[in-house]
Amino acid sequence: MNGVHGRDKTEQFFTVFESIDHPSETTGLTFSPDGRHMYVSFQYQPGHIFDITREDGFPLDGPTLDVIYH
Repeated sequence: MNGVHGRDKTEQFFTVFESIDHPSETTGLTFSPDGRHMYVSFQYQPGHIFDITREDGFPLDGPTLDVIYH
């Protein structure tokens, strides 16, 4: 599926963000300087850019990742 996927310290893969509504590739993954926002886009017509943050407001470098998107 299109989205953002990661790997933990034990080499296990996990999904951070996934979309079944956007059939084209995920592009443009970047983080804000303070680490509190992850931006990702989909190259679908029309394209979309998502701003992903943790629900607890902490940077995206913690041991767990509870995300919301808007």
